Amino acid sequence: MKVIGIVGSPRKNGNTNALVQQVLEGAAEAGAETKNFILNEMNYRGCQACNYCKVHEKCKLEDDLAELFEEITAADGIVFGAPVYFAQFSGQMRLFLDRCYSLINADYSSRIPAGKKAVIVGAQGVPDPAEYKGVYEEFGGEISRFMGMEVKGTLVSAGYQAPGEVKNNTELMAKAKDTGLNLFK
Repeated sequence: MKVIGIVGSPRKNGNTNALVQQVLEGAAEAGAETKNFILNEMNYRGCQACNYCKVHEKCKLEDDLAELFEEITAADGIVFGAPVYFAQFSGQMRLFLDRCYSLINADYSSRIPAGKKAVIVGAQGVPDPAEYKGVYEEFGGEISRFMGMEVKGTLVSAGYQAPGEVKNNTELMAKAKDTGLNLFK
C-alpha cells in the first residue's frame, strides 16, 4: 500500500502539515509506504486551458506536478491538506487542483484508477470548525465525483493561528493518526 500527502500550505511546519503528517504516520504504522509533497516547495504553473490533456494522456506542462500526478495514480490513499484563506483553500492548493483537470478524460471520466481512499485535512483560524464546512464538503464531493475516490474522513484544525499550534490538541492529533491507521478498513 502507498499513501501520499499533498500539503497546500505555505507553512511547512504549520497546522495543516502537522495533521497530514499524523495521518501519514498512522498509515505507515499500518504498513503503508508514505510520501509527502509540499506544494509551496514545488515549481509548477496553473492550467493553461490548452486542452492538450484531452487529446493526450497527460498535461502538456512538464513541471514538478508531472511526478506528483504519477504518484497520485500509483497511490492507494491520498491525504489532501490545505488551510482556508479568505473562505477558500490556499492558492497553492487551488492552483494544483486546477491542474488536476489533466487527470480527467474529455468525457469527464477519471484517468485515475477508482477505489482510492482520501482524507481531507483543513486548517482555519476561525474557531468554529463548521464555519467552512461547505468548502470541505464541496471538495470531498469533487474528489469522489471526478477522481473516483472514497473520502474516509475530514479533519479540521480550527482556531489555531501559530504554526504547529494544533500539536497541543492531543485529541485531534490522535484522531488524525487513527484515520491513517484505519484508512483501508
